[in-house]
Amino acid sequence: MSGSVVLPAEFSDALKHTCKAIRSAGRLRVVSHYDADGIAAAAIISGALVREGLQFHLTMAKGFDESLVTRLTKEGNAAVVFLDMGSGQIESLEKLEGTVMALDHHKPVRKSKTVLQVNPHFHDINGMTEACASTLSLLLAITLDPSNWNLAPIALAGMVGDRQHMGGMRGLNRQILDEASDKKFVETQNSLNLTGSTVLKSISESVDPYFVGLSGRPDNVSTFLESMGVNADTPLGSLDEFYRRKLTSMLSLRLMGQGCRPETVEELVTEVIWIPSMDLNAADLADLLNACGRQDHESLGVAMSLGDRDALEEARTLSSEYNRKLMEKLMSIESDGVEQGDHIQYFNTEDASLAGAECGIAMQYILDQSKPTLALSTVGKKVKVSGRGTRYLVSKGLELAAAMKRVAEGVKGNGGGHAVASGATISVGKKDEFIKAMDDIVGKQLG
Repeated sequence: MSGSVVLPAEFSDALKHTCKAIRSAGRLRVVSHYDADGIAAAAIISGALVREGLQFHLTMAKGFDESLVTRLTKEGNAAVVFLDMGSGQIESLEKLEGTVMALDHHKPVRKSKTVLQVNPHFHDINGMTEACASTLSLLLAITLDPSNWNLAPIALAGMVGDRQHMGGMRGLNRQILDEASDKKFVETQNSLNLTGSTVLKSISESVDPYFVGLSGRPDNVSTFLESMGVNADTPLGSLDEFYRRKLTSMLSLRLMGQGCRPETVEELVTEVIWIPSMDLNAADLADLLNACGRQDHESLGVAMSLGDRDALEEARTLSSEYNRKLMEKLMSIESDGVEQGDHIQYFNTEDASLAGAECGIAMQYILDQSKPTLALSTVGKKVKVSGRGTRYLVSKGLELAAAMKRVAEGVKGNGGGHAVASGATISVGKKDEFIKAMDDIVGKQLG
């Protein structure tokens, strides 16, 4: 048991061994991924280390590659902890000197004799739906000191950012949510998964969920609301029960009409997690973290999560710009479509930092649900690839992480991730070969 969370004995032992290694390190090198989950995990570990009075140096990384290993090797760190990465690159971690730890929810390659791994997959816990890097970081933090339960809201935002809340929190995530609720760090209620000062803005400015024909189009939303007799300027929270139900039904029909999977439609009404200390909900915090990470302001996300009010206001400005760019690309995909292979669909995007979000939202709300989607962005001599599927496709045999890793390595690149969401980096000259090979391997997976 870690805090008030029930864990398998070996999982609990792994956390205790890692805590012992951290306390004995003196000074810790922390490396985390730059997405919402990674930033949340970094903020949790930072808060816990400050409480312990330990020195540390934090770096946010866009991915794990040999240049990162080379950099860390030259630094000669006595102890390094990786967050949201590492289990898929265990051979590289084993090359590092000193104590090396990895808190990662991605599918591990294997166990290691030298690297301390805290990974749910080793304990038959699903790292795609039941525990993410934020989950693991919080478990480590409360193992260090139960007082770190106050960091639970950050972990919950990381879970939402990693989309592990879809269909309701499960497994370790659910245990953490329940305990955080009991301890009054968060409050929960079922509500429409929309934000905005008015009903009009809630729908027209909605990126996720994305409503084809309505998102980014206030005039269309006005007409849509008028047809239901809903005042466009009414605050969403002020709608009476009759119109709230009517609006929910009409938006659900809208999502079904654009081909969304049933589980996506069900997310329109979701468990909203309110964070009183920050005066926002977990989904809002996740959006702010994403905006910080995707626009190279990861440190701002960490500071904001740990209570810096000035950082929160800066993050809100960044988020507005992030959502504007995202909306523009999604509207372009909606109007122009994407390239179609036999078994995959793909598009090019200029901003590599937005590729994952563009790909995930387009896959979920706009594009053909029978094919996984790839977003490709050229950065210098490299092509960054973000891939997204659906849990339905995974149930049919899709394994994006395995496909990305195999195909990327076949063209001298690297790749990995989850069955439903994965990424790769390849050389520019290998782009066409990569797309063809991905189309072939996904076709074989889906039969």
